[in-house]
Amino acid sequence: MPVNRERGAHDAARLRAGGAAAAVAVAVFVVKLAAFGFTGSAAIFSDAMESVVNVVAAGMLVLSLVVAARPADSDHPYGHGKIEYFSAGIEGAMIAVAAALIMLQAGHALLAGRTPQRLDLGLALLVLAGAANAALGYWLLRVGRQARSPALVADARHALADVWTSVGVLVVLALVRVTGWNVLDPLLAFGVAGLVLREGWRLVRDAIHGLMDAADDTLLDAITGSLERARQPDWIDVHGLRAWRSGANLHVDLHLVVPRYRDAQALHAIHDRVESTVLAPASGAGDAIVHFDPCAPRYCPGCSVSPCPVRAGSYAARAVLDRTRATRTDVEAERA
Repeated sequence: MPVNRERGAHDAARLRAGGAAAAVAVAVFVVKLAAFGFTGSAAIFSDAMESVVNVVAAGMLVLSLVVAARPADSDHPYGHGKIEYFSAGIEGAMIAVAAALIMLQAGHALLAGRTPQRLDLGLALLVLAGAANAALGYWLLRVGRQARSPALVADARHALADVWTSVGVLVVLALVRVTGWNVLDPLLAFGVAGLVLREGWRLVRDAIHGLMDAADDTLLDAITGSLERARQPDWIDVHGLRAWRSGANLHVDLHLVVPRYRDAQALHAIHDRVESTVLAPASGAGDAIVHFDPCAPRYCPGCSVSPCPVRAGSYAARAVLDRTRATRTDVEAERA
């Protein structure tokens, strides 16, 4: 029951954050669009284009969070959390499209030799929009990490990248206002396009890694650390550890060497304790599959079970369980 309550609280927090992200994205876009209308600045246009992506991405974010919160069913036995990676990946692709639009506008402004107008008002509006984005970005990052939401973290990173874009635009437009070097305006827009494109690539790359269940060394370190701290004498050795995320849920499987004379009831109790231990990094959200392997004489030097009716050698020392040891294959474990 406590796990279900915590899971429900995380779902509610993700949805609240997604709704806030959508509302702020719309407001920031309107402010930046007004700034571009007043000034005609290519740099401000580049900033506004990134905010267009924010608006559409925020809508997709809310949709993905609603779908991800659905419980597992017969068609999706591991839940619906993977949709958050789709959301993050599509957001990254949209950012790349925005970068192309920025480059087109910057090229037009450079060739036309356009002079930005009413920069005082434009700069004031950008400061307002940048402050709103900074507050949103840091809040989304905190909520996304606490609720283990890749979609929220992706949106937070995008919002914070937008802040740095706005800072760069502010600095260069201030220089344009002081020096009269209008060429700085489209040149900055090209630079912004490059930064936007880089951020889009990072989001797409991370989404692909999530969809492909790429190994997460940080996550595996957290799981093995939890196992080592809670380790019991009859948890003799671990290998074949694998872990992947589906949204906020964590799925783990591993091979656990146990005394070969343990009965089914004892193994069931061990499974429950191991499951709660490996899911600790996800606050219990998810599931674990524990494959039990019977001990053999070669494990005796590292086994502290006492008394043991089948011991074939003296206990020496138990090997520390870390990521390298826990992720060994069956063949590597046999050779150890």
